[in-house]
Amino acid sequence: MSDATTDVGTISLPFATGEAAAGPLTWAQSVMWGPMQWFGKEANQFNIGEALVLPAPVAPARLHAALRTLIEAHQTLRTRYVDRADQPQQQVAAAGAYDIVVVDDHGDPARVGAELVATLTAAAFDHEAEWPLRVGCVRDRAGRISAVALVGSHLAFDGWAFNTLTALLRGRLTDAPSPQETPTAGSGAQPLAQAAFQQSTAGRQQSRLGLRHWEQGLSAAPASMFDLPRAATGDQPIERHLLDSTAVTAAATALATRTRTSFSTVLLCLTTLVLTAYNGHRTGVFKLIAGNRLDRDSRDLIALNTLDALLVHRVDEDADLLTAIRQLHRPAFDAYRRAPCDPAGVRTVVEQVGRRRGVAFDLSAYFNNGHRGSDWATADPDPGPDRLAVLRRDSRYSRLEPLSKSDMRFYVAASNLGDGRCRLGLLVDTAYLPGGLGETIIRGIETLLCQAVTGAVRVAEIADRIGLIPAHRGPDWVSTPAGWVRPQTVAELVGEVAGAAAFAEPSAGGVTAYVSGSCSPEELHRRVLDALPGRPGLVAPTEYVICGSVPPTGAGADAWRAGPVLARGTGRDA
Repeated sequence: MSDATTDVGTISLPFATGEAAAGPLTWAQSVMWGPMQWFGKEANQFNIGEALVLPAPVAPARLHAALRTLIEAHQTLRTRYVDRADQPQQQVAAAGAYDIVVVDDHGDPARVGAELVATLTAAAFDHEAEWPLRVGCVRDRAGRISAVALVGSHLAFDGWAFNTLTALLRGRLTDAPSPQETPTAGSGAQPLAQAAFQQSTAGRQQSRLGLRHWEQGLSAAPASMFDLPRAATGDQPIERHLLDSTAVTAAATALATRTRTSFSTVLLCLTTLVLTAYNGHRTGVFKLIAGNRLDRDSRDLIALNTLDALLVHRVDEDADLLTAIRQLHRPAFDAYRRAPCDPAGVRTVVEQVGRRRGVAFDLSAYFNNGHRGSDWATADPDPGPDRLAVLRRDSRYSRLEPLSKSDMRFYVAASNLGDGRCRLGLLVDTAYLPGGLGETIIRGIETLLCQAVTGAVRVAEIADRIGLIPAHRGPDWVSTPAGWVRPQTVAELVGEVAGAAAFAEPSAGGVTAYVSGSCSPEELHRRVLDALPGRPGLVAPTEYVICGSVPPTGAGADAWRAGPVLARGTGRDA
């Protein structure tokens, strides 16, 4: 913490309400629980923070009363998340206390408030030991509160919930209109009530519909969007890029109007087309961050409510961009509609479909429209080329500090900065998208949006239009229904799990593997499936040929085909 935000102390803010309660995590909390554990100390990158600068300072008692009311009304603010026998729970306290950091504003509450947010954001949350919201306040020379720093854990808040909480607090401190009435303790707009519904008969039926969508989509999906040759990386291979652009807002809004779709569909379409243009796929598979809040209870819920939705979409390379946007709209709608389902069931479906198809799915391409609502205010609803050129001159590109790891290999997010500005964020794993590809992609999305407003853009032209050089695969790579593979790499995997010499070659619908030894195709297939996770660009052979002898070194494919055969088969269950 800088000298300007030297901690001058903390105050304890007690609260007391109702009875303590506990229950399972909601589906949304369960989705986030795993990444939080995997990232450990680096989970601080998920923290959500904001400095609320007040138009007029208020007495500390007013802040304390406002905070206490919100804490007592919303379970999330008095919840701890604990792991008991590998069964995480949310435990809601009836009473407790918040420790609130207090610093002097030095006559600059905006700057000091932002510095305090950065300080409170620096560490990952210990969810069993601390509340999921950190609070600090900035005071002026008279001891009044001039700014409030709020930092929330992503296990407890999504953007909607955090923004709503901030607006509620702002309203109580400034007499501004609040976005909603505070729910009562027994309201359905509480995490424990949501979890109870999800365990109910109606909730299980909703989940079954969602799981059916996942099963159908994965049956036709490539195993990975990153079946690519890997590039060498340093110890921080995850790049993060930002582009703040009014041109994106104006162009995407115009395209959404022309296609009768939505801003989100337009950006999702461009994201899908750019990645498939690079990786050479005809089918894109994305996880969409879905924050469905379709009823009053979910809109009032101050809690994490985002789930993973599955989009599997075949790209029509002969289409123009406007047609491609229209083609994507319904699949995207269906994906979002079927997002609510039990994440444990999703994991089961992913594994079962993968084993049936002989793959380990790598679902690490993400898209997130983080804007609250469907309206993107723009002063240019139908801009021409000259106006778009002017808007683009004001675009601002920047890069954040890289990361050492991420459970995403590719992630595009859009958020509304206000004043007609859209912030595009892009995360790329440089092991699969190396060099300057990140900047090329994020600027390329803006370029394509603007070009599509002023003229026809065909899907097949996308790479050339933005200077994107598609990934290079050598002639030893082959395309299969599960994605791109190198038969030689498949042979190496089969030989590894069999402990014997192996050879593989392309065949109808996949790869045939020849291996010496006495292992049955069924046992060998099980071993291969167990070894696939974490290896994009590898699939199980569609047929195993167990050979009675190993051809002489350098004998080639014909010698494997002509050798004695002990057994052959797919290895799959009948």
